[in-house]
Amino acid sequence: MAEEEQNSNPVFSTHVTRPGEDPATPATNPTTRSKKPWILAAGILVLVVLIIVLLVSGIVNTSPDPVVGTWSAGSGSLQVQCNADGTAVLRYADAGTPVSGKWEKVADGRYQLVSATGTKSPVLVYDPVADALRTADYSLILARKG
Repeated sequence: MAEEEQNSNPVFSTHVTRPGEDPATPATNPTTRSKKPWILAAGILVLVVLIIVLLVSGIVNTSPDPVVGTWSAGSGSLQVQCNADGTAVLRYADAGTPVSGKWEKVADGRYQLVSATGTKSPVLVYDPVADALRTADYSLILARKG
């Protein structure tokens, strides 16, 4: 115990001064300096593992919204293309002219198409089992194309 008190006291330090070394310079513990890179590396490793776990578990979702893609109704008379940027294009086979608009996510798994003039469609529900969009009353069912 008395020896520990002597070693922690700078006046009674057991550090031997080397030629050319300032005796007033406090001695540093080399083991303290060498632990810092290991602690930093361990922290980075823990952070990388945490990010991988979050990505795999689905908490952080990097995949596009399930509505993104091309959808068609019935015999293909109506085709809806929902783009990742929120835009949408409707094509009616008999009309031939595409109609531009946008799609909005109104709730989890629920979407709405909005025309360029602001007219909103009925809410479309995404069914992940069937990979289809449908209205609540099933009057319109859009299947993923391709």
